[in-house]
Amino acid sequence: MEFSKHANAADRSYEDFDPLFVWRREEARDTLELHLPGMLHFMRDQIRIQINHVGYLVISGERHMDGSRWKRFRKEFEIPSYCNDDAIHGNMMQSILSVVMPKKSRLTHQEEQELVTEKRENYKEETETTTKEGIIAEDMAHEFEEHDNVRLPQDTTRDVALKFMLVMVLILVIASYVADISKSLMAQGASYFHN
Repeated sequence: MEFSKHANAADRSYEDFDPLFVWRREEARDTLELHLPGMLHFMRDQIRIQINHVGYLVISGERHMDGSRWKRFRKEFEIPSYCNDDAIHGNMMQSILSVVMPKKSRLTHQEEQELVTEKRENYKEETETTTKEGIIAEDMAHEFEEHDNVRLPQDTTRDVALKFMLVMVLILVIASYVADISKSLMAQGASYFHN
């Protein structure tokens, strides 16, 4: 019986996919939401949530599709130092797996400093991914460091970054249009004076 089980596992054809994820940072906990495609219909027993020997959160899953075809994924996340590893738990609703990481009850001064540093790094990463110019993101991160006591919610910073991107795109479109018109006028002026 054991031999046929391994033989079937060897005949499997795996399709790997990379699920989208979102971090939700709150005062009492961080929540990692993993979006699994609705067509796959993962069940709880097909998903594993573990902490590996290096202290990373490992989320994996595999599901039989048809014949010898299987779908699978594997994601690793660094667990923030301010979270309580022993209280991490997950739940599945529809096609979203939520992994809740409660924060430790009291933070030492060093852990508070690490939390502030991590929030700054996360802010910088978010602004770098939502803007094309790394220089703009660095300027925004420096501005954030100068106003350490003033913190915008994550959704607000994302909205500001998106509005900024839209304004930049609009400026580029207008500049391109003006450049095209000026080239056309220059060509007409050159042909007028040439004749």
